[in-house]
Formats: sequence, structure tokens, C-alpha cells
Amino acid sequence: MRHAEQDALAGGFFRRIGPSDTQLVSSDLDEASVFLEQEAGPPKYEPQGRTKPFFTRLQFRKLRDLALGFGWFAPAMLTSATLTIPYYTLIISPYGSSMCRLPRRIVVALPSRGAFWLGIQPVEVRTKDNCHIFGTRFSPGAFQLELSHLLGRDIVRPIEFHPIVNFEHGAGRIVKRTLARIFEQARQDHSEFAMSGLGMRQVERSLITLVLEGLSHNYSKIVNGPERKIAPWQVRAVEEFILENAGQPLSLGDLAVIGGVSARSLQYTFRRHRGCSPMEFLWRIRLERVRNELVHATPGTTVTYGAMRWGFLHLGRFAAEYRATFNESPSETLRRSLGRICPRR
Repeated sequence: MRHAEQDALAGGFFRRIGPSDTQLVSSDLDEASVFLEQEAGPPKYEPQGRTKPFFTRLQFRKLRDLALGFGWFAPAMLTSATLTIPYYTLIISPYGSSMCRLPRRIVVALPSRGAFWLGIQPVEVRTKDNCHIFGTRFSPGAFQLELSHLLGRDIVRPIEFHPIVNFEHGAGRIVKRTLARIFEQARQDHSEFAMSGLGMRQVERSLITLVLEGLSHNYSKIVNGPERKIAPWQVRAVEEFILENAGQPLSLGDLAVIGGVSARSLQYTFRRHRGCSPMEFLWRIRLERVRNELVHATPGTTVTYGAMRWGFLHLGRFAAEYRATFNESPSETLRRSLGRICPRR
């Protein structure tokens, strides 16, 4: 894991506290246990050994379909739980390692790989001294709804993911990078963070689709099954829907429902007829919407507001993509527009 991603997933999370955050810094095990029970359920927390006095930093943030948590414990710890809440948990150890004992398997979470399981299973997590743990909880309902959209049918059996996620390559690498983006955004000023609701919601939904399409589970062969052609009118229906709803947090599953086809077939035909995927087409439309706002700017228009309003959270990346598309920077577009309405004397 690169240092920037490690920082985003670890200490950087403590730079800003927003209205949806809860945080605790404590040397009292009982206080920490009560806090963790409120935020993460009723596991049992036990320091292991006597090499270091107890001390911890904990922080949680709740999004729509995700709950993000970060914990640092000075001593080695044993956490054990048998929960009844059906959520999926992905554990990353940006620094150090965590041994996760699942019902039929032991998974060691490292900077290069994570542990992924359904929350109703009994589990033990053992950490060493000074271990950092980053955990993401996914709503099972969000997974099930998106998968039903991707496949175009109801989901009967629970989704069972492979318990090891490799962060070195493939979809696992992109999952890690996306989570780092979410935590990096958590470090930004919260006045801007509040403006970026579309962007954060879009990242959430894109992450859920990525996990379903890229990570291994019992529906993977169906999700990545053979591609089939669809009618041109179905492509046009998806295009029109995107044009009318570009300001909404759309997923690939949403667009598959509009087209009345599987996501795999939609992507295949869209690329064949339009030269891009449906989600790339959505990105292009949003970029054009930002440009339109900058071209028709008023004295209060800013590049930051326009970019975040249309879901672009990383301003440096947005500016590079804007220049590559329109052959000028967004600030140049804005200056030219404002120059017309407020000419210099």
C-alpha cells in the first residue's frame, strides 16, 4: 500500500470531525468498550499481555450504505463477537497485521490483503501492539438490490464473498484505492464536504458495484457471464435517462434496469455503439454540465462548487480531465466568462 493511501486510511482520518462522526481517545478500557458497543455492536474486548498500558483512538463515520471505522490500540487486543446484525465487514490493517478467525477459516489482514465476512458469523480478531485497523461495513440490502439490478432478477440466496481480498492487483486494488479516496475526502473542509453529497453517494454506489463485479462470490459466474447484444432503442433509453438524471447518484445496476437488460449486456452494446461504457458516458455528461455552468457563470460562480456539485471530489484530477476534454483549464473557462460580464476598464 502506498504511503498516501496508508495516511488516508489511518492517521489522516483524525484531522477533521464532522457532524456524522463519533470519536474517542481514551486510556480507560471500560469507557472504550462502552463506546465500541454503541458504535460497532456488543463484542468483547480484551488486552493481551502486559507490555503496554491500554490506550486507544477510535473514530466512526456513517454514510448511506457504508459505515467507516478506524481504531488504533496501543496493546495487543483480542476482540470476539457473535452478532445478529447482518452486515458485511471488510477489515484492512494499514500498519501491522490482524488475525481474523472465521467459522471455517483463519484470515490474516495485512497492508496487502483484507478479510471480508458476513457479520452474523462468530469471529475473533487478534491484533499486535500498535495495530491500526480500518473497517468498512456494507449494508446487505445495498448489495442485494444492486446485484438484482445487475442480473435483472431477484436474489434468493445470500451473497457469500470469498473471505480474502487481495489489494495487490485486480478489483481488490481498486477497492483499496476507492476506500482511500473516501477517507481522503473525510480530511477535507466540511463546508466543502457537505456540498459534495452527489460525489460521495456516487463513490458509495460505485464501490458496491465494483465489489459485486470484481470480488469473488457465489454469483460471480452469473455477473461475469456471456455478453449479449441488445436493441438500439434500449441504448437510447439509457442515454436519455442519464441526460435527465445526471445529477443523481446512479449505479450501473440502475442503468441496467432502465435498459431492461443485464449489466453485462448493457456494457457490451454501449461500448459497441457509443465507444464507451454507460458510466463513462455519465461522467462525460457531468463534465459537460460543469463546463456549461462555467461558461454561463455569474459573479458568485466558483470552479470548486461546480465540480463538487456534479460529483467530482478530487479537484486536481477533475482539472486534468477537464483540460484533456476541453483544451483549457476550468479556471480559464471561468475567467473568460466572468471577463465578458465584468470587463476591465
